[in-house]
Amino acid sequence: SHWSCTKLAMPSKGPEVLDPSAAPVKLASAGVVDVLAELIDAPAAGVELRQQPPTALVQKACETLQALFERNGQICLFCMKHYAEVKQIILVGCESIVADPLSDHPEMQQEAIELFVGALEKFATKDERLSRKLLKALTVLFESSYQLVAWFLQEHPLSSLSELNSVDAHIEAVRAVSRAGYWSSEDAPLLPEFVAALVQTMLDAVEGHLDFSKPPSCAGRRVVDLTEAEEIASSCMASVLHLMLIDPRPPMVQQSLARSLGGKGRKVDGPADTAAENTDDLPPLEDVTADDMNASPVSSEEAVNTMMKIMQVFPSSDRLQMNCQHILTSLLGE
Repeated sequence: SHWSCTKLAMPSKGPEVLDPSAAPVKLASAGVVDVLAELIDAPAAGVELRQQPPTALVQKACETLQALFERNGQICLFCMKHYAEVKQIILVGCESIVADPLSDHPEMQQEAIELFVGALEKFATKDERLSRKLLKALTVLFESSYQLVAWFLQEHPLSSLSELNSVDAHIEAVRAVSRAGYWSSEDAPLLPEFVAALVQTMLDAVEGHLDFSKPPSCAGRRVVDLTEAEEIASSCMASVLHLMLIDPRPPMVQQSLARSLGGKGRKVDGPADTAAENTDDLPPLEDVTADDMNASPVSSEEAVNTMMKIMQVFPSSDRLQMNCQHILTSLLGE
């Protein structure tokens, strides 16, 4: 409690600055975290104790560790990385990040996401409570910055997951977009790339179910089942609709969506199916133009064709069907 009070009274230097004179930093440098880790979970810390420490002592060790983490985000990230096997340290780290998501330090946020995703893969099936804490921390991080969501979807696409990897982090990332209160005009140029990342995530989720999908290109790649694919696709569509509502430069999101969907639609091989037949007479989207000399204009037929194919994959999903209908209405200008 004394550290918390003095922290409020001191000028903020940012969590990336390690003040060598600060008590928590001195304690961490002296190896206090090592002792705390041994008290909290000796086997995971690689230590064998002759007898178990008292419960009250373990509780105090957890409280001291939390105080250290709250004092400095860098200490928190370093300890979680160094003691990746100690579940209690990861849990306390999650709580600290939820309280302070390091919004002013995107690089540290990216490092935290990498740590939490790795911990989720390791402990998701072993500890339900820790799994919930990890997902909560990821949600808070993603909600703190839509740029962080874009980074995660681009650097960790669904197509890069192995067969044993979970898609929970991707679901939380996509859901976070629909909770964004606004999109600033200064960041408007990021929208096309952001929408393209959402569309690609949705298409990766349904790969193998669409006509233009290809078999997984490498052995062991994560195969998204229909239940997970429906959740991802529905969340992507909900987020795209939300972006349309908060678009600072309309119809930028609509145009970006049409271009992303139409670009994928042009890759369809083989005979046209029912969805294609239903879009033969659709008018072009006149406002959707190429970004560069190598791109071609996108027609509503190509974009709508892709949307209708996705709807055919999940015919019983009322949520996805409704979201897709709204997007179709927007694309067709009705």
